[in-house]
Amino acid sequence: MTATPEDPTSTPATGPATDLHAVCVQHVWAFWLLIMVLFSLVVALTAGLAESLAGAGLLTVLRSGGTGFATAVGLCMAAVPAVRELRKRR
Repeated sequence: MTATPEDPTSTPATGPATDLHAVCVQHVWAFWLLIMVLFSLVVALTAGLAESLAGAGLLTVLRSGGTGFATAVGLCMAAVPAVRELRKRR
């Protein structure tokens, strides 16, 4: 039995449900991106505070905070494709 154009199972799903799913995926990604940036900001502030309490100068504190932020963002962004790959293998 071949699928005919009138058969609803033979055509891809388009419509409000598909559009709503795409919008929700975008909002979820924006939410996770916000969480990653806020987490990285906490790491940067902690690293800068630790350097400051150790008696380092302003430039060293800023460099330490920037390094902590960049490292945390990089690890968070690298975790997303790693988790996707692990989910595919199940």
